[in-house]
Amino acid sequence: MRIPLSWLQEYVSLSSLTPDEIAKMLTMAGLEVDHYETIGGNLKEIIVVRILETNKHPNADKLTVASVTDGQNTYQIVCGASNCRAGIKSALARIGTVLRDGDEVVTIKKGKFRGIESEGMLCAADEIGLAEKSDGIMELSEDLIEGTSLAEFYADTYFDISLTPNLSHCTSVMGVARELAAILGKPLQMPHIAVKEGAKSIAEFLQVHVIDKEGCPRYACRVLRDVNIGPSPKWLSLRLEKCGLRSVNNVVDVTNYVLLEMGHPLHAFDYDQLEGREVVVRKGKEGEVIQTLDNKERSLKETMTMICDAVKPVAVAGVMGGLNSEIQGQTRDIVLESAYFDPIGIRRTSKQLGLQTDASKRFERGTDPNQVLTVLDRAAMLIQQIAGGEILAGINDSQAKDFPETIISCRLSRVNQLIGRTFSCGEVEDVFKRLQFSCRWDGNDQFSLHVPTYRGDIKAEIDLIEEVARLYGYDNIPRQGGGYQASTLPSVPIYFFEKQVRASLVGEGLQEFLTCDLIGPTLLQIVQDNSMQDEVMIKVMNPTSTEQSILRTSLLPGLLQVAKYNFDHQNQEIAGFEIGRIHFLEGERYKEQSMVGLILMGQASFSHWDQKNRTVDFFDLKGIVENLLNQFGISNYQFKNLSLKTFHSGRQASIFIDSLEIGSIGEIHPAIQRRLDIPQRLLFGEFNLQDLMQIVKPLQKVTPLAIYPSSERDWTITIKDSIPFAKILEVIHKQGSSLLEEVTLKDIYRSEKLGIGNQNITLHFVYRDPSKTIEQDVVEMEHHRLTTAVITSQLGV
Repeated sequence: MRIPLSWLQEYVSLSSLTPDEIAKMLTMAGLEVDHYETIGGNLKEIIVVRILETNKHPNADKLTVASVTDGQNTYQIVCGASNCRAGIKSALARIGTVLRDGDEVVTIKKGKFRGIESEGMLCAADEIGLAEKSDGIMELSEDLIEGTSLAEFYADTYFDISLTPNLSHCTSVMGVARELAAILGKPLQMPHIAVKEGAKSIAEFLQVHVIDKEGCPRYACRVLRDVNIGPSPKWLSLRLEKCGLRSVNNVVDVTNYVLLEMGHPLHAFDYDQLEGREVVVRKGKEGEVIQTLDNKERSLKETMTMICDAVKPVAVAGVMGGLNSEIQGQTRDIVLESAYFDPIGIRRTSKQLGLQTDASKRFERGTDPNQVLTVLDRAAMLIQQIAGGEILAGINDSQAKDFPETIISCRLSRVNQLIGRTFSCGEVEDVFKRLQFSCRWDGNDQFSLHVPTYRGDIKAEIDLIEEVARLYGYDNIPRQGGGYQASTLPSVPIYFFEKQVRASLVGEGLQEFLTCDLIGPTLLQIVQDNSMQDEVMIKVMNPTSTEQSILRTSLLPGLLQVAKYNFDHQNQEIAGFEIGRIHFLEGERYKEQSMVGLILMGQASFSHWDQKNRTVDFFDLKGIVENLLNQFGISNYQFKNLSLKTFHSGRQASIFIDSLEIGSIGEIHPAIQRRLDIPQRLLFGEFNLQDLMQIVKPLQKVTPLAIYPSSERDWTITIKDSIPFAKILEVIHKQGSSLLEEVTLKDIYRSEKLGIGNQNITLHFVYRDPSKTIEQDVVEMEHHRLTTAVITSQLGV
């Protein structure tokens, strides 16, 4: 909701406050100001002028020489706008005027254009920040006095306010002004309303029949005759523009103006288009259609409340009027409607039609039923002042029930208890009076309050207490320490380590899974995991199901079940992990350990036109594990094939840190895949987190960059396929080189020329002496020593 400061100041005095203070005040009171901006601050030196005459420039076809006046002085202006013509009023930046467009500053100077002097510049709206784009110079209203600064009309501060659905009473300028008046303790200036009725009675011209009393508990209207439809005066159209609405005509503009001012929607009908000279409020009929003001034909339902004449619908109640009763240039008599509609019904109708308007937004949040006549009279008075005409005597007011003020009790003790401050009776009473709540004090502990009907959000004592806190100021309530006390028990290290592992694996792009700790014989039979004997398994005494009768001894069964479920549901890509407990017997003791399981299946990456798809393999899983270990500062790990039956014989590895086995990884054995009926690779890894936690190294500190350069060598050697690369690294590291900084696998090459079972591997060596620049002869000697050790080893090189 966009509200100009100049309009707010008509109802409450804010001259002593800055826009920033007002914005903070509203936000702290629950009316969140998303943004505010001041527009037109640079318009003080730009004045209103009238163009007296124009002549074609003698030396330029597209330029005009205009004579303009500010009421006292006359100026000669050279202008290139196509709409520069005699008789109109426009905006003049005289010599010396400073124009600002963002960071660009331009000073208007006296100059010559093709030999003709110009004493200023006639301005377009976009040149002075009043529009993003405009065609030609500004054409101002005849209402503006020549010589007046444009800042008087266009300069303003605008507040963009976001309202929660319960703040229906703030969906207007007066609603926001009422809040500011309550916060500041200042009086609220209500708009002047004085209706001058004619001699003729409304009863002679219009009858109202409200059939749908549930959908429309209150309906009122006035009739105005002999109005003159035309453009709105500048003050009205400008005010609507400031709030983001375009001007239509004087009558429609007044209804929009009162909507913005008082928050209650109105609608005007062309009286001559109402057949039977009557208004009927009823439900819609199946098969009925109406063409709304947006020029769309809409089908009606029996649940919708409609405004009709004797024959046809003329408006969707509370949402939008019909094209068949629109106010047009030839309209002379109008019916002005003000009503209170059921919020639930309006919401339902708006949803069914897929049509949301400024009116429907306010009606579905709830308007004030006791304000119906006030806004009706306000609009009728303004229309008469602007468009002329006669207001017929009397109002057609159909009211199905009374709308009394809600009476709610509020205890002072409860206020103090919940807010945490000791308020006096007078302080709380002052808050309620500033909110315009009538209150009575029982002399002991209780207030009895009459809540105005526009405050539909106040329903119980707790709402009144919130009002006290809100008006007192949340930032004025002293902050107290919480009653929480941390436990004196020490924290559990494994819990924090699990969080670190979880964060690392999520960073690797894996999704976390959660599976049940209970498994059954079927899964055990599929897995055929002999790592745990039957005697160490823990069985449930009274299981609810056979397939949930054993506590898992590994995370593998549950994750295989996840893979099977996803594959059967056509989700063939999985990259996930689970952190959970396994359970087993150790002698007579029940034990559980924290484990992490990894599972990969399907494509290694998303499909892309620039690269071929490939399925995940052993090295994808190995890379994830290496990254995890490196993040925890563990570098002295080794991979060994222990021929576990769960995995493919040639695509598995158990991971050791020195002599401690912390887990294993590999491709699930093809026999298990066949039992699961999954025809693609499954990669699985499992680690003992409690073992891993014991060997995690402290956080590595930053070390200085090497001062002296390194020397690098590549070495290619032919070896058997069966020799693990880790064995070659083991031989090299056993030589204990002080110059070898790093050795990595650079390339692998296989071909028929090398023979079956052979491969060429290329190793990359990095040598460095930390104390001086290393000499090439020394590097060659050290490199020869290390490579000779590999060749002479018993690895089958």
